[in-house]
Amino acid sequence: MSDVAIGLIGLGYWGEKLLRTFRNTAGLRVEAVCDGDVARVRAVGDNLRACADAAALCADPEVTAVAVATPPATHFELARMALRAGKHCWVEKPLALRAVEARELVTLAAAHSVTLFVDETFLYDPLVRRAKEWITTGRLGRLYHLSFERLGMGRIRRDSNVWWNSAPHDLAILRYLVPTDVATIRVEQFSYIQPKIADMAVATIRLSDGVSAHVYLSWLSPVKAARVVAVGSRGMWHFEGRFGQRKLTFFDYAVADPASVQGNVIPTSDCKPSEVIAGGDEEPLALAAAAFVESVRSGSPAPSAGEYSARVVELLEAAEG
Repeated sequence: MSDVAIGLIGLGYWGEKLLRTFRNTAGLRVEAVCDGDVARVRAVGDNLRACADAAALCADPEVTAVAVATPPATHFELARMALRAGKHCWVEKPLALRAVEARELVTLAAAHSVTLFVDETFLYDPLVRRAKEWITTGRLGRLYHLSFERLGMGRIRRDSNVWWNSAPHDLAILRYLVPTDVATIRVEQFSYIQPKIADMAVATIRLSDGVSAHVYLSWLSPVKAARVVAVGSRGMWHFEGRFGQRKLTFFDYAVADPASVQGNVIPTSDCKPSEVIAGGDEEPLALAAAAFVESVRSGSPAPSAGEYSARVVELLEAAEG
Protein backbone atom coordinates (compact mmCIF):
# COMPACT_ATOMS: atom_id res chain seq x y z
CA MET A 1 0.00 0.00 0.00
CA SER A 2 1.42 3.38 -0.99
CA ASP A 3 2.39 5.99 1.59
CA VAL A 4 0.16 8.95 2.36
CA ALA A 5 2.03 11.93 0.89
CA ILE A 6 1.43 14.84 3.25
CA GLY A 7 2.16 18.52 2.89
CA LEU A 8 2.62 20.47 6.10
CA ILE A 9 1.49 24.10 6.32
CA GLY A 10 3.15 25.94 9.20
CA LEU A 11 6.53 25.24 10.76
CA GLY A 12 6.17 26.98 14.09
CA TYR A 13 6.47 25.48 17.58
CA TRP A 14 3.94 22.70 16.99
CA GLY A 15 4.63 22.37 13.28
CA GLU A 16 8.18 21.25 14.06
CA LYS A 17 6.81 18.58 16.42
CA LEU A 18 4.45 17.40 13.71
CA LEU A 19 7.26 17.26 11.16
CA ARG A 20 9.38 15.04 13.43
CA THR A 21 6.40 12.80 14.17
CA PHE A 22 5.25 12.53 10.56
CA ARG A 23 8.76 11.60 9.43
CA ASN A 24 8.73 8.68 11.87
CA THR A 25 5.20 7.45 11.11
CA ALA A 26 4.87 4.30 9.03
CA GLY A 27 2.77 4.88 5.94
CA LEU A 28 3.26 8.65 6.01
CA ARG A 29 5.69 10.55 3.79
CA VAL A 30 6.34 14.29 4.12
CA GLU A 31 6.11 15.54 0.55
CA ALA A 32 6.53 19.29 1.17
CA VAL A 33 6.49 21.95 3.87
CA CYS A 34 4.90 25.36 3.39
CA ASP A 35 5.91 28.30 5.57
CA GLY A 36 6.39 32.02 5.09
CA ASP A 37 10.03 31.55 6.08
CA VAL A 38 11.31 29.22 3.36
CA ALA A 39 14.85 29.44 4.72
CA ARG A 40 13.58 28.02 8.01
CA VAL A 41 12.15 25.02 6.19
CA ARG A 42 15.40 24.38 4.38
CA ALA A 43 17.33 24.68 7.64
CA VAL A 44 15.23 21.94 9.23
CA GLY A 45 16.05 19.41 6.51
CA ASP A 46 18.02 19.55 3.26
CA ASN A 47 15.75 16.99 1.63
CA LEU A 48 12.54 18.89 2.37
CA ARG A 49 10.71 20.49 -0.53
CA ALA A 50 9.94 24.01 0.69
CA CYS A 51 7.28 26.42 -0.52
CA ALA A 52 5.66 29.65 0.64
CA ASP A 53 2.31 29.33 -1.15
CA ALA A 54 -0.39 27.29 0.63
CA ALA A 55 -2.63 27.35 -2.45
CA ALA A 56 0.12 25.81 -4.57
CA LEU A 57 0.67 23.10 -1.97
CA CYS A 58 -3.03 22.24 -1.89
CA ALA A 59 -3.11 22.06 -5.70
CA ASP A 60 0.00 19.87 -5.90
CA PRO A 61 -0.95 16.49 -7.46
CA GLU A 62 1.89 14.79 -5.57
CA VAL A 63 0.27 15.74 -2.24
CA THR A 64 -2.61 13.55 -1.07
CA ALA A 65 -3.02 15.03 2.42
CA VAL A 66 -2.47 18.43 4.02
CA ALA A 67 -1.69 19.20 7.67
CA VAL A 68 -2.62 22.66 8.95
CA ALA A 69 -0.42 23.81 11.85
CA THR A 70 -0.92 27.56 11.70
CA PRO A 71 -2.57 30.09 14.07
CA PRO A 72 -6.21 29.21 14.93
CA ALA A 73 -7.68 32.12 12.97
CA THR A 74 -6.30 30.60 9.75
CA HIS A 75 -7.48 27.02 10.27
CA PHE A 76 -10.82 27.38 8.53
CA GLU A 77 -9.57 29.01 5.33
CA LEU A 78 -6.60 26.66 4.92
CA ALA A 79 -8.56 23.51 5.73
CA ARG A 80 -11.33 24.57 3.36
CA MET A 81 -8.76 25.13 0.61
CA ALA A 82 -7.29 21.67 1.16
CA LEU A 83 -10.67 19.92 1.27
CA ARG A 84 -11.89 21.69 -1.87
CA ALA A 85 -8.77 20.39 -3.60
CA GLY A 86 -9.77 16.86 -2.60
CA LYS A 87 -7.01 16.43 -0.03
CA HIS A 88 -7.29 14.53 3.22
CA CYS A 89 -6.81 17.07 6.00
CA TRP A 90 -5.16 17.09 9.43
CA VAL A 91 -6.01 20.26 11.36
CA GLU A 92 -4.60 21.42 14.66
CA LYS A 93 -7.15 22.28 17.33
CA PRO A 94 -9.46 24.09 17.28
CA LEU A 95 -10.94 22.99 13.97
CA ALA A 96 -12.31 26.52 13.47
CA LEU A 97 -13.22 29.58 15.53
CA ARG A 98 -16.93 29.43 14.68
CA ALA A 99 -19.26 26.46 14.85
CA VAL A 100 -20.77 27.26 11.46
CA GLU A 101 -17.28 27.12 9.91
CA ALA A 102 -16.49 23.81 11.61
CA ARG A 103 -19.73 22.36 10.23
CA GLU A 104 -18.87 23.61 6.74
CA LEU A 105 -15.56 21.75 6.89
CA VAL A 106 -17.31 18.54 7.97
CA THR A 107 -19.73 18.89 5.06
CA LEU A 108 -16.91 19.56 2.60
CA ALA A 109 -14.96 16.48 3.73
CA ALA A 110 -18.03 14.30 3.25
CA ALA A 111 -18.75 15.80 -0.17
CA HIS A 112 -15.21 15.04 -1.35
CA SER A 113 -15.00 11.64 0.42
CA VAL A 114 -11.81 12.59 2.27
CA THR A 115 -10.67 12.34 5.86
CA LEU A 116 -10.99 15.37 8.13
CA PHE A 117 -8.90 14.76 11.25
CA VAL A 118 -8.31 17.12 14.17
CA ASP A 119 -5.27 16.75 16.41
CA GLU A 120 -7.01 16.11 19.72
CA THR A 121 -3.82 14.43 20.92
CA PHE A 122 -5.03 13.26 24.33
CA LEU A 123 -7.75 11.07 22.81
CA TYR A 124 -4.93 8.78 21.66
CA ASP A 125 -3.21 8.54 25.04
CA PRO A 126 -3.48 4.96 26.38
CA LEU A 127 -3.78 6.36 29.91
CA VAL A 128 -6.87 8.39 28.97
CA ARG A 129 -8.35 5.26 27.44
CA ARG A 130 -7.69 3.32 30.64
CA ALA A 131 -9.26 6.14 32.66
CA LYS A 132 -12.38 5.83 30.52
CA GLU A 133 -12.47 2.08 31.20
CA TRP A 134 -12.48 2.78 34.93
CA ILE A 135 -15.56 4.93 34.41
CA THR A 136 -17.46 2.62 32.07
CA THR A 137 -16.76 -0.55 34.07
CA GLY A 138 -18.07 1.05 37.25
CA ARG A 139 -14.82 0.96 39.20
CA LEU A 140 -15.46 4.54 40.34
CA GLY A 141 -19.03 3.75 41.32
CA ARG A 142 -21.37 6.53 40.31
CA LEU A 143 -19.42 9.31 38.59
CA TYR A 144 -19.90 12.65 40.36
CA HIS A 145 -17.46 15.18 38.96
CA LEU A 146 -14.54 15.80 36.61
CA SER A 147 -12.04 18.60 37.06
CA PHE A 148 -9.57 19.76 34.42
CA GLU A 149 -6.57 22.01 34.97
CA ARG A 150 -4.20 23.25 32.28
CA LEU A 151 -1.79 25.74 33.81
CA GLY A 152 1.61 27.20 33.09
CA MET A 153 3.75 30.28 32.82
CA GLY A 154 4.66 31.55 29.40
CA ARG A 155 3.66 30.95 25.77
CA ILE A 156 1.16 33.80 26.09
CA ARG A 157 -0.35 34.14 22.65
CA ARG A 158 -1.43 37.30 20.84
CA ASP A 159 -3.55 35.54 18.21
CA SER A 160 -5.78 33.42 20.49
CA ASN A 161 -7.05 33.50 24.05
CA VAL A 162 -6.52 30.80 26.66
CA TRP A 163 -10.06 29.44 26.24
CA TRP A 164 -9.82 28.75 22.52
CA ASN A 165 -6.19 27.72 22.73
CA SER A 166 -6.33 25.29 25.67
CA ALA A 167 -9.93 24.27 26.32
CA PRO A 168 -10.25 22.16 23.13
CA HIS A 169 -8.02 19.56 24.81
CA ASP A 170 -10.20 19.33 27.90
CA LEU A 171 -13.57 19.47 26.18
CA ALA A 172 -12.43 16.73 23.79
CA ILE A 173 -11.36 14.57 26.75
CA LEU A 174 -14.63 15.28 28.58
CA ARG A 175 -16.72 14.22 25.57
CA TYR A 176 -14.62 11.05 25.25
CA LEU A 177 -14.86 10.10 28.92
CA VAL A 178 -18.58 10.86 29.27
CA PRO A 179 -20.29 10.92 25.84
CA THR A 180 -23.57 12.36 27.08
CA ASP A 181 -25.17 15.66 26.15
CA VAL A 182 -23.97 18.87 27.78
CA ALA A 183 -26.91 20.48 29.58
CA THR A 184 -25.16 23.74 30.48
CA ILE A 185 -21.72 25.23 29.92
CA ARG A 186 -20.50 28.66 30.94
CA VAL A 187 -17.04 30.21 31.00
CA GLU A 188 -15.69 33.28 32.79
CA GLN A 189 -12.59 34.76 31.20
CA PHE A 190 -10.07 37.19 32.65
CA SER A 191 -7.64 39.41 30.72
CA TYR A 192 -4.64 40.72 32.64
CA ILE A 193 -1.72 40.95 30.19
CA GLN A 194 -3.52 42.02 27.00
CA PRO A 195 -6.86 43.80 26.70
CA LYS A 196 -9.66 41.52 25.50
CA ILE A 197 -7.39 38.46 25.19
CA ALA A 198 -8.06 36.20 28.17
CA ASP A 199 -5.10 34.61 29.90
CA MET A 200 -7.23 32.90 32.58
CA ALA A 201 -10.56 31.11 32.25
CA VAL A 202 -12.84 29.05 34.48
CA ALA A 203 -15.69 27.02 32.99
CA THR A 204 -18.53 25.21 34.76
CA ILE A 205 -20.26 22.35 32.98
CA ARG A 206 -23.23 20.15 33.79
CA LEU A 207 -24.04 17.06 31.75
CA SER A 208 -27.50 15.72 31.09
CA ASP A 209 -26.90 12.74 33.40
CA GLY A 210 -26.07 15.02 36.35
CA VAL A 211 -22.28 14.73 36.17
CA SER A 212 -20.60 18.08 36.80
CA ALA A 213 -17.25 19.36 35.56
CA HIS A 214 -15.06 22.40 35.75
CA VAL A 215 -12.15 23.57 33.61
CA TYR A 216 -9.47 25.90 34.95
CA LEU A 217 -7.01 27.36 32.44
CA SER A 218 -4.20 29.83 33.01
CA TRP A 219 -1.15 31.19 31.24
CA LEU A 220 -0.14 32.90 34.50
CA SER A 221 0.64 30.13 36.96
CA PRO A 222 3.82 29.27 38.87
CA VAL A 223 2.69 25.64 38.73
CA LYS A 224 2.72 23.79 35.41
CA ALA A 225 -0.10 21.27 35.15
CA ALA A 226 -2.15 19.32 32.64
CA ARG A 227 -4.31 17.13 34.81
CA VAL A 228 -7.75 15.60 35.11
CA VAL A 229 -9.39 14.30 38.29
CA ALA A 230 -12.49 12.10 38.30
CA VAL A 231 -14.53 11.69 41.49
CA GLY A 232 -16.97 8.83 41.92
CA SER A 233 -18.93 7.31 44.77
CA ARG A 234 -16.37 4.53 45.38
CA GLY A 235 -13.14 5.79 43.89
CA MET A 236 -11.23 8.59 42.22
CA TRP A 237 -8.51 8.82 39.63
CA HIS A 238 -5.90 11.42 38.75
CA PHE A 239 -4.39 11.77 35.28
CA GLU A 240 -1.20 13.78 34.85
CA GLY A 241 -0.82 14.62 31.18
CA ARG A 242 2.40 16.63 31.01
CA PHE A 243 4.78 15.19 28.45
CA GLY A 244 7.50 13.19 30.15
CA GLN A 245 5.46 12.93 33.36
CA ARG A 246 2.33 11.11 32.20
CA LYS A 247 0.78 8.99 34.92
CA LEU A 248 -2.64 7.66 35.92
CA THR A 249 -3.43 6.91 39.57
CA PHE A 250 -6.51 5.25 41.06
CA PHE A 251 -7.58 6.05 44.64
CA ASP A 252 -9.93 3.99 46.79
CA TYR A 253 -12.00 5.76 49.41
CA ALA A 254 -15.26 5.45 51.31
CA VAL A 255 -17.69 7.84 53.00
CA ALA A 256 -20.00 6.77 55.82
CA ASP A 257 -23.74 6.81 55.24
CA PRO A 258 -24.87 10.26 56.47
CA ALA A 259 -28.10 8.73 57.80
CA SER A 260 -26.11 6.57 60.21
CA VAL A 261 -23.92 9.39 61.54
CA GLN A 262 -24.52 11.38 64.68
CA GLY A 263 -22.80 14.73 64.93
CA ASN A 264 -21.60 17.22 62.35
CA VAL A 265 -18.72 15.31 60.75
CA ILE A 266 -19.25 12.43 58.33
CA PRO A 267 -16.36 9.93 58.63
CA THR A 268 -14.31 9.08 55.56
CA SER A 269 -11.64 6.48 54.95
CA ASP A 270 -8.11 7.37 53.96
CA CYS A 271 -7.85 8.15 50.26
CA LYS A 272 -4.96 5.93 49.17
CA PRO A 273 -3.59 5.10 45.74
CA SER A 274 -4.30 1.48 44.86
CA GLU A 275 -2.99 1.46 41.29
CA VAL A 276 -0.45 3.62 39.48
CA ILE A 277 0.16 3.34 35.74
CA ALA A 278 3.11 5.22 34.27
CA GLY A 279 3.02 6.54 30.72
CA GLY A 280 4.80 4.14 28.38
CA ASP A 281 7.08 4.74 25.44
CA GLU A 282 4.19 5.33 23.04
CA GLU A 283 3.76 9.05 22.43
CA PRO A 284 0.12 10.12 22.02
CA LEU A 285 1.05 12.33 19.05
CA ALA A 286 2.66 9.36 17.29
CA LEU A 287 -0.45 7.29 17.95
CA ALA A 288 -2.58 10.12 16.55
CA ALA A 289 -0.48 10.20 13.37
CA ALA A 290 -0.88 6.43 12.98
CA ALA A 291 -4.65 6.81 13.44
CA PHE A 292 -4.69 9.47 10.72
CA VAL A 293 -2.96 7.13 8.28
CA GLU A 294 -5.40 4.34 9.13
CA SER A 295 -8.38 6.65 8.65
CA VAL A 296 -7.11 7.83 5.26
CA ARG A 297 -6.51 4.27 4.07
CA SER A 298 -9.66 2.67 5.45
CA GLY A 299 -12.10 5.56 5.13
CA SER A 300 -13.27 4.91 8.68
CA PRO A 301 -13.53 7.93 11.01
CA ALA A 302 -10.85 8.34 13.66
CA PRO A 303 -11.77 9.20 17.28
CA SER A 304 -11.00 12.86 16.54
CA ALA A 305 -12.75 13.00 13.18
CA GLY A 306 -14.15 16.31 11.99
CA GLU A 307 -17.66 15.60 13.27
CA TYR A 308 -16.33 14.95 16.79
CA SER A 309 -14.24 18.10 16.84
CA ALA A 310 -16.99 20.25 15.34
CA ARG A 311 -18.98 19.44 18.46
CA VAL A 312 -16.04 20.64 20.56
CA VAL A 313 -16.13 23.96 18.68
CA GLU A 314 -19.87 24.21 19.36
CA LEU A 315 -19.18 23.83 23.09
CA LEU A 316 -16.39 26.42 23.01
CA GLU A 317 -18.76 28.86 21.35
CA ALA A 318 -21.75 28.03 23.57
CA ALA A 319 -19.72 28.59 26.73
CA GLU A 320 -19.09 32.20 25.75
CA GLY A 321 -22.83 32.72 25.52
